[in-house]
Order: sequence, then structure tokens, then C-alpha cells
Amino acid sequence: MRILFVALTNPFPPTSGSRLKTWTLIQTLVEEQHRVTVVVPVTPEDPLDSAQSSQISCEQVLAVPVARGTYFPGAQYALRLLALPLRVPYGVWRFKSPRLRSRVEQELRSRPYDLIFCDGDYNLANIPTRGPVPYLLHIQDVPHLLIKRYLKLTRNPIEKLYGRMELQKCLRFERLSFQAPAVLVCSEFDKNLYQRLFPEARIWVAPNVVDTEKYLPRGDGSPLTVLYQGGMDWLPNHDAVEFFIRDILPGLRTLAPGVKFLVTGKSPSPHLRRRFASLGDVEFTGTVPDIRDETAKAAVCVVPLRIASATRLKILEAASMAKAVVSTTIGAEGLSFAHGEDILIADEPDAFARAVALLLNDPVRRYELGQAARQRAEKCYSLPVLQAALHAALAELTPTPPLRARILP
Repeated sequence: MRILFVALTNPFPPTSGSRLKTWTLIQTLVEEQHRVTVVVPVTPEDPLDSAQSSQISCEQVLAVPVARGTYFPGAQYALRLLALPLRVPYGVWRFKSPRLRSRVEQELRSRPYDLIFCDGDYNLANIPTRGPVPYLLHIQDVPHLLIKRYLKLTRNPIEKLYGRMELQKCLRFERLSFQAPAVLVCSEFDKNLYQRLFPEARIWVAPNVVDTEKYLPRGDGSPLTVLYQGGMDWLPNHDAVEFFIRDILPGLRTLAPGVKFLVTGKSPSPHLRRRFASLGDVEFTGTVPDIRDETAKAAVCVVPLRIASATRLKILEAASMAKAVVSTTIGAEGLSFAHGEDILIADEPDAFARAVALLLNDPVRRYELGQAARQRAEKCYSLPVLQAALHAALAELTPTPPLRARILP
């Protein structure tokens, strides 16, 4: 099958959760011997890593320069103000690109394609949804759920008002999005949620996965190091780090003296660094070349998320490396990990601190939990699982079978 894959953002190199999911989808389609052309939007701040993109043997990678207006401090606030009168959510307006759509249409005219793979519902404005080529929509999270959870936490009346307006826009836009011929979501949780909202939608699950052959255990790490990984330019990650340092870490220091909290991920704001600069047991690494090196240093990985949707690749990466994980209920939502078997779940700060301290102080329990997590990742969240899901979705969507029929687990 010849597929035109239109990425929402540049997935090269795959250094964040969303990039990694896009990268994995492309890689899986190529390995299934589909002929894939990838259209990649690039900005001056995020150029195309041609060396990384060449590692995937797709037919071609088309880089399209786009401008998304995030070049000065406070730009997001100014842009959101500009988008306020519009009927579409902020993300739809921000990611809309006439140049990107024109390049997609040009490519569709240049050769016959069997399918457009639209990566992200905010990307719908950049593809022809009424043309002769069917499209498949991939959604990485649930925007309206993110906003609902944010509204429960914020106390700022202006943010609450803005959030309610954006929530209505998101619900209206999602209703239109799910009129797509087929939709891929990340988990059964997301599928059930959307199926209740839109009973007529055709929805398949393409789970977040990791390459468990590349994410391998590397030992127990430093016995008192606790790791959180995630881009600090994403509000849920920012909130999770503040929540851990402010509400969980004080109790954890008492239960596990000498503990160190390591935060790995791009773009921690200068304000965030300054706010916690006096804490000698908190370290922000910023962007790192390979997250596996940082994960290997940790004894325990934590996911204290309070605002989230979809499933967390950070849990799957840690689990694949046999790291013990402590998460909130929201953090582990949509995953088949079970509390006490291959993960520990705690929502209240004191309970979270006790769970982390238990693992820091008990190497045997930590090892057992990490090994069970590794087994779960191999069984439910490895590349063959995604291959099988995509194979089933594409076979049902298209009138002709894929180029290579293959029995997968």
C-alpha cells in the first residue's frame, strides 16, 4: 500500500513522547513493507534531523517549512488571545498551515496514493478530507479531557473562563473529527470514552509501544535517585514536577534521607529553575541525547501527573528497562499495569512519598517490581503489538489487502 504520512510535528529525532509515537508509527508501517512518504513540518527552532530520518527506509521525507509563532517570551499568551474569537480550538488554528496543505495536495497529484495517514486531529486542516484518497486519523490524546482536568486544578478565574471556552470548542471539533473514515486511538480507555460520545465512529486501538529490544535493563541505578522525564514545555509535565517537589518531596526526604530528584526533559523554564535553585536535591538536565542513559541512573521512576490523557510512554520506557515505577491513577490511565504487581499507584502526596520510599529502601521489592514491569511491556507494549493493530485497522479500512499478509501475535 502506498501511504502519505502527514506528521503534525517533526518526529526527528524521537526525543519526546509524541515524537516517539510518530516515529514508531512510521517505522512500523515501513517494516510492514508499505511504501511510505512522510511529510514533515519544520520550524527554525526545530529543523529536520536528516541523519535520523534516513534511518527509516521510507520512500521519501518531504520537509515543509512552517511558521508557528513561538519565537519570543509570552508568545503563547499573545497567540491564544488572537485565537479567542475563533470557533476552532487554539491548537487547530496554531497548526493550520496553507503551505503544508499545498505541499500535501501537490504530492497527491504527483503519484497515486492508497491512503493518507493524518497524524493528529489538529492536522485535519492540512489534508484534503473530501478527496478520492481515504484518510486515517491518528489521535494521541483526548484534548477535552486534558482541559477538564486542568479546570479542576486551576484557581485563576481568567484561566477558568478561558478553559471553559476552549472546552466547548474542543468538544465541537472532536465531534467533527470523528466523522473520519477511521480513527486510531492509544488505548481501550480512549476508545470507550469516544465510542460513548460518538457511537457511529469507526475506532481502532493502536497502543503506544516501545522497542523493547532497544530499551533494555541496565542495572539498578543510583540507590537514592528518583527520575521524572518529560518535556517541560508541556503544561502537564510542568505541573507534575511542581506537585512532586512542593507536596511529595518534603515527606520523601524524611522517609528516605539523601534522596535526589532528577528531572529530564527539554525546555525547563528559567522561572522553574530559579524557583527550585536552592534545593540541592533537585536537578534539571534539560534535553539529553538519549533518555535511556538518564533512566539507567534511576532507582525509581515517578509519574505524578494530575493533568493527562492517552497513555504515558515514559512509563513504558521505564518499564522496558525494568525500572520500578510509582504513578498517580491518571498517570497510569489506559495502561494494563496493575497496582502491586508491576507498578505502584498513589494519588495523595503522603501515600506517593511512602510508595517511593518503600522501593528506595527495599532493593528486592524494587527489583521484583521492575522485572514484572519489563514482562508487561514485552507482552502488551512492544512493536509486534502495534504491528498487529495497524495490520487489522488497515485491512478493514481498505478494499484490498496490504502488500504483505502476515500472521502476527
